[in-house]
Amino acid sequence: MSRINLGIIFIVILTFLPGCGKGTKEGEPVNYFGGMGRTNSYEGYGSFYHKIFIVEDCKYKDSSGAITAPLVLPNSDYVIVNTRSNVLYISKQIVKWAVKLDSGAIPAGCMAADGDLNIYIIATNGMLYSISKDGQMRWNKLVEKTDKKLIVFSDLLAQKDGIVISVSNGEIYKFDFNGNIKWKFITGLSTTKTFASDDKGNLVIPLTHDLFGVTDTLLYLTPEGKVRWYKGFPKTRFYMTPVVCRHKIVIAGISEIKGNMLAEFYVLDEKGKKLWKKELNVSPRFISVDEQGRIYAAGYNSGVGEALSEILCFSASGKLEWKQYFQATVLSNLMLSRKFIAFVANDDKGSGVCFLDKDGKFEDVVSLQRAPSIYSQPSVTSDPSVIFAGADKLCIVRIDELPFDKLIPW
Repeated sequence: MSRINLGIIFIVILTFLPGCGKGTKEGEPVNYFGGMGRTNSYEGYGSFYHKIFIVEDCKYKDSSGAITAPLVLPNSDYVIVNTRSNVLYISKQIVKWAVKLDSGAIPAGCMAADGDLNIYIIATNGMLYSISKDGQMRWNKLVEKTDKKLIVFSDLLAQKDGIVISVSNGEIYKFDFNGNIKWKFITGLSTTKTFASDDKGNLVIPLTHDLFGVTDTLLYLTPEGKVRWYKGFPKTRFYMTPVVCRHKIVIAGISEIKGNMLAEFYVLDEKGKKLWKKELNVSPRFISVDEQGRIYAAGYNSGVGEALSEILCFSASGKLEWKQYFQATVLSNLMLSRKFIAFVANDDKGSGVCFLDKDGKFEDVVSLQRAPSIYSQPSVTSDPSVIFAGADKLCIVRIDELPFDKLIPW
C-alpha cells in the first residue's frame, strides 16, 4: 500500500475540470472535464509537468481571488470569475477585459465557451449570460426564477450548435448561441450535476431520485432533444458524471442489494446495451477514459477511520490491468496526459497534486505548502500544466518543471 505524505494546508472541493480527447482545438466548443465527452483526457497535449509549482501574479486593478476554476481556451488564455462577480479574461498574466455580472450573481455551475470563444455562465440569479471574446455582454436570458425556492443548475455543456443546461426541477434546455431556446425536455427527476455528449451531439444524462435503493435512469437524447432510449438501473443511485468515448458510455453508481451497498460501474454501447460491469471496493467517484479506450476509476471510503482510496485501470474490454491503493482521499478527476495521470489528493497532513505513470506506478507529488491560498478545482493548459486560480488574490498557481528539465527532449 502506497503512502502519500502531503504536508500542506489546502481546502479541497470536489472537482470540476476543464476532449476521448486530444484537448480542445481551435473552433471547437470548450468544456470542463476534458470536453463534451467528459473523458478528462489531455493526451494530445503531451505529458504533464510534475516537479514544482510556480505562482503567476496577474496584473489588474481588482486583485480579488477567484470563485471558479480557470476555463482554459485553445489559445492558452483563460477566463475566471472573481469574488466580486467580475468575469476576467486573462492572457499572459494580464487581464485583457472584465465584465461585471448583475449584483449578487455568482456562477452556479461550470462555465463553457463556443467555437468562437464566446463565454457562457449560468448564475445563481437564474440568468444565463453570454459574453463575447472581446468582452462585450452579448445577451442574458432567464432560465428559471430562483426567488423563494431552492433551484440547482447543472454545469453548462457547450456543443457545436448550442448550450445545454438542466434545472433541478427536471427541466433540460438547449439554447442556441443567440440565446434562443432550441428545445425543452421535461423529466420527472433531477439530473446529475454534470452530464456528457458524443461528438455528434447525442446527450447522455443520468436522472436520479437522489435516494438509495430506488431505480435511477440513464437518458439518451438526440441533438434535437428527442428520446432515443432510456434505461433504468434497479435499486441503483447515480450521482456522478458519465463519460462518453469511442461509442461507449461509462457510468458509475451505488446499488442496494439485500440491504448491502454495492459500488459498481457499467459500460454500455451507444444503443444502451450493457457490455460489462465491474465492482469497486470503495465508492466510485471519478471516471476517465484515455485515447485507447482504457478506463480509469477512482473512489474512496467516506466513513469514519483512516482515508483509503482505490484507483483502477481496465482495458477497453473490461480486463483489470492494475489497481493501486492510497492512504489518502482522491478528490479530483484523474487527469490523463500522454505518460502521466494527475489528481488532487488529501491525507491527514494536507493535500497536493499527485502523479502516477500509466502503469499505476507512483511518480511524484507536488506540495503546495508554500503556495498562496488557491481555489482547489484544477484545470489543464496545453503545455500541458495543471493550474489553479488564486483564492485570496488574483494569480495562477501552475504545476511546472525544473527549467533544466524542460530543455531535455525526453
